[in-house]
Formats: sequence, C-alpha cells, structure tokens
Amino acid sequence: MGDDMTETSEELRTEFLRDAVFEAAPHGYLILDPQFNIIDVNQEYLNLTRNRREDLVGVPLFDAFPDNPEDPTADGVRNLRASLETARSTGRPHAMAVQKYDIQLRDGRGGFEEHYWKPLNTPVLRDGEVVALIHHVRDVTEEVTLRRDQAIRLRSAQRVNDLAFWEYDPKTETIYMSRAFSTLLGLPEREGTLPAPEFFARVHPDDRADVRATLEREIDAPDHTSVSFTHRLVLEDGTTRWLAAHGELVRDHRDALPRFLVVSLDVSISKEREEKLTETLEHRDRLLAQMEALLGEVNHRIKNSLQLVASILNTDARRAGEGEVRARLEGAARRVYAVTSVHEMLYRSNALSTVAFGNYLQQLCDHLAEGDAGSAGVEVRSNPVAVDLPADKAIPLALIVNELATNAIKHGLAGRSDGVIEVVTTLEDGDLVLNVADNGTGKAEDTEQGLGTRIIDGLVGQLGASMSTGDAAPGYRVTLRVPIQID
Repeated sequence: MGDDMTETSEELRTEFLRDAVFEAAPHGYLILDPQFNIIDVNQEYLNLTRNRREDLVGVPLFDAFPDNPEDPTADGVRNLRASLETARSTGRPHAMAVQKYDIQLRDGRGGFEEHYWKPLNTPVLRDGEVVALIHHVRDVTEEVTLRRDQAIRLRSAQRVNDLAFWEYDPKTETIYMSRAFSTLLGLPEREGTLPAPEFFARVHPDDRADVRATLEREIDAPDHTSVSFTHRLVLEDGTTRWLAAHGELVRDHRDALPRFLVVSLDVSISKEREEKLTETLEHRDRLLAQMEALLGEVNHRIKNSLQLVASILNTDARRAGEGEVRARLEGAARRVYAVTSVHEMLYRSNALSTVAFGNYLQQLCDHLAEGDAGSAGVEVRSNPVAVDLPADKAIPLALIVNELATNAIKHGLAGRSDGVIEVVTTLEDGDLVLNVADNGTGKAEDTEQGLGTRIIDGLVGQLGASMSTGDAAPGYRVTLRVPIQID
C-alpha cells in the first residue's frame, strides 16, 4: 500500500512538473488533436495572441484564428492547414517560413492586428500513430517591423540588380515570394505566399520538368546543398523571360522537412545576346564551309589547268628538238609543275589555305630525283622540317627549290657521276631556314645572271626573305631565311 502511494505521488509530481514546464515555457505552444481542435494552450501563447484559455480550448483552430477578412491577400489559414496536414501525414516536424497571420482583437475594439510568426508544427506519435500536434510559434512581428527600413533598401537594390528572392516548400507546394519576385512573375507587387503550381504554370513547358527534377533531386540532400538552374518564364501577355536561379536547401532543425531558399536573376538580355551570337557563329560556320568548298574547287580547277599547261609545254619541248628553245620550254614546264603540286596538296588536304610544307618538299625532291636529276645521275636528298605554310609562301619556296636544283644539275654538277643535291629546312627564331647545297664545282664568279637567278631574286623579295651564298666545300650552298608566323 505504501509503495503504491509513493508511486502515485511520484507520478503526480511528474505530471505537475510537466504541466508547470509547459505553462512556463518562454515560447507559445498550442496542443491540437489530429482534427486540429485545440486541446491545450500555454500561458505564453495566450499572451502572444491576447486570448483567454476558455476561449480557445475545445475550439477548432481555424474558428479561433480565422483570416483577416479586410486583407484580400490573407492566406494564413490555408498555409497553416497545409503545414499541419503535412506534419500529420508524414509524422515529421514541418517548419514554415515567416508567416503573416493577423490576430483578432477580443478586447471590445474588434478588428485584426498585423502580426508575423515563425511556426513549427510537430506531430506527437504513439505506436506509430499521430495522436496530437504541437503548434509552436515565435512572434517575429517586432523583428519584421524593425527590418522594414532595411527591406526597403534591399528592395531598391533588388530592383537595380533584378534580383528576386523566394522560398519553396515542396511538401505544402507553397512559395513565399519577395516583392521583386512577384513583379518578375508579372503579378501585382507584394510580399507573401503563392501556391507553387501558379509559379510552375508560368515556367515554359519545355523547362518545367527539368526545374522540378532539379529540386526533387536534392530533396533528401544535406543542409546547404546548392541548387542552380536556368529556365524560361512565360508571362500572361506571352512575353518570355530567361531566369537564372541559385539557392540552397535548408531545414530549421535536423528532423524538419526541407525548404529551398532561392534567388532568381532575369538574364533575358544576356540570353538574347547569346542566341544572336550563336546564330552569328552558325552563319559564319556556314559561310566558312561554303568558302572552303569554293577554295577546294578553285584549287582543283587551278591544278587541272596548270597540269594542262605543263603538258602543252612538255609536248612543245619534245617537238622543238634539242636546243635552247627546248630547254626553256622544259624549264617552264618544271616551274608550272612546282605550282601545280602545291594546289594539288591544297585540294587534297582538309586545310585548304595552308600546306604541310615538309611533306610537300619531300614530294618535290622525289619528283626532281625521278626527272632531270635522275636523268643526269644526280642524287637528291631531303630533310625537311614539319611545318604548315600558307600557299603564298609555299609556292615561291617551291619555285626557288626547283630553280636552285635545276641550276645545280645544269651547271655545278654537269658531267659528274656522283653528284648530290641536299635540301634541308629548319626552324630558327621564328624563321624557316632553307639550305640547298651540292657537291659540284661551285659557281664561277663571271657567270652571267640567267633567267633562273632573276626568278629566284624576285621570289626572295616577294617572301621578304634574306639569301646568302657560299662554298659548300666542295660545291655550292644557298641559304634562305624566311620569316614565318609559327603557332
């Protein structure tokens, strides 16, 4: 008997202490049943809402606290109901954004008084079932009022920078928007809540699924996870805007359901410029493709025409018989071939305005070895460096090599059975250095300047190059330095 009385007394003391703590809590607490009827209320809640316990206990929540009928934008009942239903259905706490919810004055004056709250709704579980809900509120009216001057400055800055702030609650499908964001959506300028479907309805149909997927993908992510997306917004007048959004996922405490705090920026002008730039670049690429095709066709036609000229010259040379006329016609044919081969490489390569000069020079030397050099028993050796040159440099250099080799075969190496011509190119300090040397008799000092020499001098000037000559011990060497732009 004594033990039972002791246990009963202890239970009474615990219950008394629990009631005392609840009553003395510094924040306002309202206890609701699952149908949102008020079961109990602590003193701080009565103080905050200026109510009496007997006016609240046993009363349905939204009968006790209706919306302000004089405020057409009042949505406290809708938003609080959605939050409580979310907590009841999920069994998890649900934190609301700062909520404007005016309280009804019951002191005889009547009417409503403006108030702002920070609510948290927490389910009470027993055996996995929700048996009650705790509605915890903190009155932030004074904080909001004190910050209004800062908010005015912030809104001014938002207008200057086109920044718009909004808060998305995916569980209640509610968006708390700033004035700048409401303006961005084409709505009357106001700060408050908006059903999320109204926002998503304004998102361009082609972007809507991606925006939702981006948010849903991070719904279970840790606090402060970043989210970023760009989308189009279609206003009621059919105008389309581009918005760039960046935000974070937040929870008021560990077990609370998540929300997204987002900043949106109107980037329509940048997008328009980007689209115009893209169109311009695509147009440029089409023109370049057409130009490349045209250049390829031009090089092909030039190559065919020059081959025809070379064939005519060679035919005329054979008909002319031995002598100066034949020699001049053959020389002209070789020069035409040197130009023809450049255009053939241009035609066959993907780079229609530059020549892989190392490969080309190797082919030219092989052609010389199979032609006049081979007939004269002269070996042609080549060691070219790999370099791409524009056609206006490749053609003069090809002609110079052709003239130097022809002169060596005709003069310095005439009559020799072991004649060698070496053609070497290197890159030095931004210049292409061309060396053409033979092991012949060298150049006589009193040699009259022929057509080939005059051609070489003209081509050297055309290239803006410098040329030096000298003995090759034995033989003759010509060194050419051509300034080129090397990427």
